[in-house]
Amino acid sequence: MNRQDDEKLSRLLQRWQEIESPSDFDAQVWRRIRQAESVAQPTFVDWIRELLPQPVLMLTLAAVVGLLVGVSSGLFSISVPVREREERLGFLGPDTLAGALWR
Repeated sequence: MNRQDDEKLSRLLQRWQEIESPSDFDAQVWRRIRQAESVAQPTFVDWIRELLPQPVLMLTLAAVVGLLVGVSSGLFSISVPVREREERLGFLGPDTLAGALWR
């Protein structure tokens, strides 16, 4: 800064008038801070709540959950030993991909 800029700045500062803040300035600042903090990232539960009012998605979700529960309970509730189950269910045989993953 040179001397001329200093003089311009000094004149501007001398003409400066005090700025009055609104009476509820502090309250507005804290309100804005609370609003900014309350905006949170949506969680998985929020995502499900958003999807459930849509009938097609609700039906699809119910079908997928039902299918998973049914298949898993069917596989794990059989009292037959694993070898007999592998022989009955050809896809779980030792020479198949599913059978290799089952082991």
